[in-house]
Amino acid sequence: MRTAQSQPHGWQHAWMLPPLAIWISVSATLRYGYYGDSLILLGPASSRLITTSSVFVKQLQVSSKDKNQVFVHTSNKKPELSSQTNWTASDFFLVEAYKSKGISLWLNQGSTIRLRWEEHTTTGLDKLHGMVVKGDVKFEQLQDSHTTFLDAISLRETVNGKEAEYMVGEDDRYQIGVLNMNAKNIILTMEVNVSAKVYDTTKAKKMCSTENGPCRISFFFPDTHYVILTAANNGNGVTYVEISLVARVVVYVLILGVTAIVVYLILKILGVYDDAEQHSQVTIDVTYRTSNVVAAQAETEPLMRVEENRMSYGTNAKDDKQNSGAYSSSSSEELYDEKLCCICYDEQRNSFFVPCGHCATCYDCAQRIVDEESKVCPICRRLIHKVRRLFHI
Repeated sequence: MRTAQSQPHGWQHAWMLPPLAIWISVSATLRYGYYGDSLILLGPASSRLITTSSVFVKQLQVSSKDKNQVFVHTSNKKPELSSQTNWTASDFFLVEAYKSKGISLWLNQGSTIRLRWEEHTTTGLDKLHGMVVKGDVKFEQLQDSHTTFLDAISLRETVNGKEAEYMVGEDDRYQIGVLNMNAKNIILTMEVNVSAKVYDTTKAKKMCSTENGPCRISFFFPDTHYVILTAANNGNGVTYVEISLVARVVVYVLILGVTAIVVYLILKILGVYDDAEQHSQVTIDVTYRTSNVVAAQAETEPLMRVEENRMSYGTNAKDDKQNSGAYSSSSSEELYDEKLCCICYDEQRNSFFVPCGHCATCYDCAQRIVDEESKVCPICRRLIHKVRRLFHI
C-alpha cells in the first residue's frame, strides 16, 4: 500500500504567489489610485498644483473637456502660492422651493469670495441664504423646519438684495450658491466676485497649452515634478480638465523582481521552502518497498524465469529437501540484505533519489552522495536532483 502527498509539486512554485499578489496590489494602487487618470475642476483664472514622481510616471497628458484653454507648467521645485487674480461671474437662476442653486469652483488657500444676489420678486427675500460648502457635498431638498446650514456665511443687506463674503482657508472644491427656504420658487440674479490665489509660474521649466488639442509633457527620471494647471480667464465659467498619466512599465517590472527576491530570501531564512521539500515524503509499505527495490535491481532480467523441473522421488529426494531448506535460508538473508543500505550496510534503506526513484541507501548516505561533485545514482548512474525520505507504516 502506498500513499503520497501532492503538496510538494504545487509548493515548488507557491512561493511566487506572495510577491505576485503584492506586486499586483501595489501596481493597481499606483496605476488606478494615486497615479490614475482623473477629471479635475478649475475655475476661471484659477490654478491647481499636482505632484508627480517620474519614477512611476513617464508622461502626462492634459485635455480640456469644455474646450477652454488650459496652460500646463512643470517645475522641479514646489512653486509658491504668491500671485493673485480677480474675476467675476454672473448668472440668472430659477431657484425652486427648499433647494439651492450655484456654481462649483476650485480655490486655493487665501482666496476671497464675494457673493451678491438680487431677487426679481417682492417677497421672500428674508428666507434666502448665501451658502459656501467645501467638498463634493450636494444639497438635497430641505424642509421649512431646518434652521442650520453647512458653512453658512455672514450676510449684509444691500439696496436691491444681499451680499456675503467668505475667506478660503484650505485648498479644495467649493460650492457657492443661494439657498431658497421659501415655499415657492424664486427668480434671482447671482454675481460672484473672486480674488483667487494662484501659483507662480515664472520659474517653470516646461509649458504647453490645450489650445490646439491635448497637451503632453514628458518627465525625466527620477526627479519629482510639480505640475501647475492654470485655466484662462475667458469668463466661460468652470473648466473640467482630464489628466492621463503614462506609467513607466520598467519600474513596475523591477518592483516585481525585487519583491520576489525578498520574499524568497525570507522564506529561505525561515526554512519554509526546505520544510516543504522535507514534507514531500512518500509513505510506503515495507513489503511493497522491498519488492520495488528487487524489481529495480533486476531491470535487465527477463519477465518470466525458466525454472527447471526436477524429480522429487528416488535418490534425489533427500538432496531436494536440503536444497529447499538452503534456498529458504538464502532467500531470507537476501531479503534482509536488500533492506540495508548498499553503502554502509548499517542502516535501513529509508530514502530514494529524484528523478530516477531508486531506493538503495539510507538518508545519511544519500545526502553524502548529493553533496559530492558527481551526484549520480549508484544503481542507474543518472544525475540526482533531490533526495527524499521514506517512512514505514
